Amino acid sequence: MTRRDNAEARTLTAGVLAWILPGAGHFWLGLRGLGIVYFVAITLPFLTGAALGGVKTTVNPRANVWLFLAEMGVGGYTTVGFLVSQALPDRPEYICYYPGADVAQIYLAVAGLLNVLAILDALSRAQTGGLPVNHHELRPGATPPKEAGG
Repeated sequence: MTRRDNAEARTLTAGVLAWILPGAGHFWLGLRGLGIVYFVAITLPFLTGAALGGVKTTVNPRANVWLFLAEMGVGGYTTVGFLVSQALPDRPEYICYYPGADVAQIYLAVAGLLNVLAILDALSRAQTGGLPVNHHELRPGATPPKEAGG
């Protein structure tokens, strides 16, 4: 396996892990603290949304397709939630009709979109060896990049 193939495999693995479980890509890259921060910052809104609206109503593509697609940014949580919601019978006590259900679904969508940003960060850090994208600007004595058009 060449160095390029190894870097591509590392990037792909970090991205898939980050999609399945928030923070897992960073944790796998050795960025344990950052992985824990992403895990907490994304898991709490997701679980709050699921608790407010109930899984049957909120993790459901029939309720709002666009918000469900945003929720899919947290692939592991949304997949499990969707499977649970499909396993529950369609009985009124499992369905939430109050306005809080809309707020709950927005919590889930925000968690999904935040995880998309975390995935992109994991991908970029996998390509730079764990450093942030602007790592060249953080080194002491490094010359700042030239501005475009100047």
